[in-house]
Amino acid sequence: MPAPDTATQWARHWLYDWDGANVDLFLAIQRALPDGWIWLPEILSLLGSYWGAPAIVALILVWRRMQVRGRSTPLDVTLCRFVLGLALALAGAAISKAMFALPRPFVVLGDAVYRAHSAPDSRYTMPSGHSVYVGVLVAALWPALGWAGRIGLLVFAAAVGWSRLVLGAHFPMDVIAGLALGGACTAAVGSWAKRMARGVPMAGPKW
Repeated sequence: MPAPDTATQWARHWLYDWDGANVDLFLAIQRALPDGWIWLPEILSLLGSYWGAPAIVALILVWRRMQVRGRSTPLDVTLCRFVLGLALALAGAAISKAMFALPRPFVVLGDAVYRAHSAPDSRYTMPSGHSVYVGVLVAALWPALGWAGRIGLLVFAAAVGWSRLVLGAHFPMDVIAGLALGGACTAAVGSWAKRMARGVPMAGPKW
């Protein structure tokens, strides 16, 4: 049986670094976008930030108001699933960042790879907080949307993940791990969200 440090190095080499492919893919994706187009990933990254969560909650509430009044609707479950899933996922992301303590790409490869105008919100890279948020968003809204909306969600999630690579904030594995964590946490709170939705007050001021 290998020593713990050897096992840790083996796991990082194959499960995170992918025998060097994680860095190679990062560099290939980042170098494909000219500097003159950097505004595009900046906008996508802004739209995919978890600071936009209050706006999503407001949109779901407005959407719910457009549905049948006076009884529980699937959007009540969607709202609860989003709020609970996001809280659990962000807590899990904070713990994961501290536990793995993996450095950002610009720490590994130099400051030149960091192309964002704003400073990163944490020292560590895995998982990507933006991808965690988008993973929650996709998993929470998926049951409430038709196929056109679901395809739109997947395109948006891929675009936000791409933006984090191009800006030099994360490696590909950070994005994948973030999407998986966000989706898993949202799925985990599904039954709790349904119970909570039954207790959400349906009556309110008339608009």
